[in-house]
Amino acid sequence: MQAENKLNREALMAKNPSLFANRTSQFPTFIWPTQPKAGFTDYGYYTVQNLVDHNAAFPNQLLDYNCLQRTYDFGSGNHEGTDIIYWPYAWRSMDAGIMEIVAAAPGIIINKRNAYPDRSCLNNGNSAWNGIIVEHADGSEAWYWHFKTGSATTKNVGDAVVAGEYLGLAGSSGSSDWPHVHFQVNDAAGNFVDPWEGPCNPTTPVSLWQNQQPYSVPSVNRVCTKSSQIDFYDCPDPEITYEKDTFQLGDSLWVWAYVRDLEFNSTMNLDLITPAGVSGINWSFTVPWATWPTSYVRWYYIVDNWFVNGNWKWRVNYGGNVYEHDFVIGNPLSTQEISGVKPCIISPNPAQNSFTLSVPGNKSIKTISVIDQLGREVLSINEKLNGGITKTEIDCATLPAGIYQVKASSNEEIFVSKFVKQ
Repeated sequence: MQAENKLNREALMAKNPSLFANRTSQFPTFIWPTQPKAGFTDYGYYTVQNLVDHNAAFPNQLLDYNCLQRTYDFGSGNHEGTDIIYWPYAWRSMDAGIMEIVAAAPGIIINKRNAYPDRSCLNNGNSAWNGIIVEHADGSEAWYWHFKTGSATTKNVGDAVVAGEYLGLAGSSGSSDWPHVHFQVNDAAGNFVDPWEGPCNPTTPVSLWQNQQPYSVPSVNRVCTKSSQIDFYDCPDPEITYEKDTFQLGDSLWVWAYVRDLEFNSTMNLDLITPAGVSGINWSFTVPWATWPTSYVRWYYIVDNWFVNGNWKWRVNYGGNVYEHDFVIGNPLSTQEISGVKPCIISPNPAQNSFTLSVPGNKSIKTISVIDQLGREVLSINEKLNGGITKTEIDCATLPAGIYQVKASSNEEIFVSKFVKQ
């Protein structure tokens, strides 16, 4: 890459000998190289996943600027930059263009790539990255890699950029297994320089960031409610989130928090705020595992009669900040209350191959759902077009053995019972 940059620079000099005339010996300082797109309103969109590896040995001989191991080795060398990754929902966020890459210091564009594919799932040394390389006035360079296809600035090689100017969008082009930007600094001699000040960084005695972030930034990027304890990730497809904001009696309610730098032994204070604005359920959680740049925590409830209809809040207090998400139980705009949850009539229970379902009073059943212990709907029957049914036989032969919830809905009521599949 340095050879390519040198050739580009020589070509620029041949066309415009004064282009690099205003030189200085002063190494630049850097602003943060990302910003959210206009209109972004969530709590956060990124975390710092990997730093420069200062242990020249490899593989798996790791040492970041803080004398820890937030870095990695590849097959033939050491990671020499800072990886700022999307978190959470990396592929959805990439498609939405949430993370904008900006120039961390002023300079001249000496390399630009913009047309390579951007949905790589392998960190395998693929050199087909999209991005921008900027040379600063002292001859040092900043490398911004892995852009989304077609997102790079309309400026060309030889054009000047100022600090904070848009360069492109974070993507997953080249050697990448997750949408992100790789930000790397090299001095005029081609040696990498780690901009982070720390006891195990020999490349600079002081921080080159104008405002260096702490090594660990314990914070919440997103709080949400879901119908499931999972989100489905299949690189490079957009994530299936199972997020849901309206729940009815008998539904599975999962409350989630996606966290940046969830620190070992730190404590979260958590609350479900009722429609009356008071604490309904509150608890604390002390983190039992090692600090990690990307983490999530989640808890599970069945919406029963205790959950009154109305507008609720899921509240997380962590790291001195409060994060909230609104969700709805029932339909608070309706004048008709949903009656309490009553049991279905299931026979036999337990069952192996099939069971008969009805509800008290032989009421007409419009919809039936069978939900597993992960909150996933594994079977669904809709009889609305047929006017409803009073009794039906349900084939459960293909369901794995375990405990399920069966939820039957009529026009006026919801009926829920546990069912055991043998």
